[in-house]
Amino acid sequence: MRDHSKHIQLSREDAVAQMLAALDEVSEGFGWRGALAQTASASDNQVTRHTRNVQRKLVERVSLAESVDRVLAYDVVAQNDIPSALTCAMDSVALHWSDFADLPEGQLPDTSKWVRGVNWQFANTGVAMPEGFDTAIVIEHVQVSTDEQHITIDAAPSKPGAGTRPVGSTMHRGDVLAQAGSLITPDLAARIGTGNNASVDVIRRPRVAFIPTGNELIAPGVPFDPQHPDKFAAHGRTFETNSVIVRAKCEQWGGQFIPFDIVLDRRDAIEDAIAHAVEVADIVVLNAGSSKGSDDWSCEVMEEMGHMIYHQTNHGPGHHSSAAVIDGTPIIGISGPSGGASFTLNFYLRPLMRAFMGLSPEAERIPVVLAEEFPAARSDRPKKHGNSVRGEERPMEHPEHEPGKPEFFAVKMLRIDHAEDGTLRAWPIAGRPGSAATLAANAYYMLPTGTGIEAPKPGDIIWVEWR
Repeated sequence: MRDHSKHIQLSREDAVAQMLAALDEVSEGFGWRGALAQTASASDNQVTRHTRNVQRKLVERVSLAESVDRVLAYDVVAQNDIPSALTCAMDSVALHWSDFADLPEGQLPDTSKWVRGVNWQFANTGVAMPEGFDTAIVIEHVQVSTDEQHITIDAAPSKPGAGTRPVGSTMHRGDVLAQAGSLITPDLAARIGTGNNASVDVIRRPRVAFIPTGNELIAPGVPFDPQHPDKFAAHGRTFETNSVIVRAKCEQWGGQFIPFDIVLDRRDAIEDAIAHAVEVADIVVLNAGSSKGSDDWSCEVMEEMGHMIYHQTNHGPGHHSSAAVIDGTPIIGISGPSGGASFTLNFYLRPLMRAFMGLSPEAERIPVVLAEEFPAARSDRPKKHGNSVRGEERPMEHPEHEPGKPEFFAVKMLRIDHAEDGTLRAWPIAGRPGSAATLAANAYYMLPTGTGIEAPKPGDIIWVEWR
């Protein structure tokens, strides 16, 4: 029997922190190198700007249209002055300030003999002013003759250049339009394009390999004949669906998904799959946790191949999640059916992907008011009947835990909605994540449990995460 007594158990926060720290130590190529370096632009003024040191192999050039939701690798600057010529600021007519300069205040010039193209000309918003004209008045102050050759005006410009935008008034060549590490939004992409940039350098998408393991797994879609259930090819098997969740989340978070075939529960097969995965991917998700079954080899293989970070975590579902670093590549072991795997991917894959792209790995939580009590939870402590202990109950693994501090966190599904007073409120939903009852949940909360720990009460503020 293998010895699991020395398994490392970490909290969710410590698990992420130690994984990122380990990657900083062993893998110079992983993710964002945060140091700032002073560099000079190529402009005539030698404008000094900040850029981040990013490994070149982590950078790719994409068109502006493809850049939205990507992370900038370097600062982006304006390539020339904008506008590059004196430009009209509104739909108007272009005039000469000299025709107004010497007139008493409130007096207008006689425009009856003005000639289009000589004394005045149409000018439109964002278009360079007609050659030789320096001032404009909005079209609403102008009456144009039927043949559009003559005008009458009822207002004068206030100063030379009124109604125009001078060269460089929007941005100058070399101005920083977007800083390295920025997540490109549609608005930011438009600003970058305004500075005459058709493409940008971005952090390339992290490649995420997914390895499903298990003798019991089979791809869904096996024909079933109710007249001959004994001949069902998937009899006693489990349909592998976590690849659907991993792909969807990976792509939603900006990654490139690399699927692997189902791997049998054999040490050599798991080792071969991991060895291949770390060659082709930046992050590996191993769909096998750290359970103590006779065919659970993931932790042993990871320990032999690299540096084990943790074997399990102090929350459930997802207690048997694990992680290691092999050849500079992080390996995340997720366990359980898709319901549990879904949020453990949020817990452990998402921070790694965000760190790779230079974004904050911190989980985003919002405060809400608890509307109802949490349903009574089954205790993780062994239940005695007389002098006996239930064999199906898992004993407490850390009996030396300090009273008053959480021993374990139970993931509770919630429905967040606005109450009548407009406040966000949380209604707990009974059932384990992934059950039919919890499919309507849109958030979750990590409920602390342990000696001396009191559950939140209705009316208390709790910090939750969107599902």
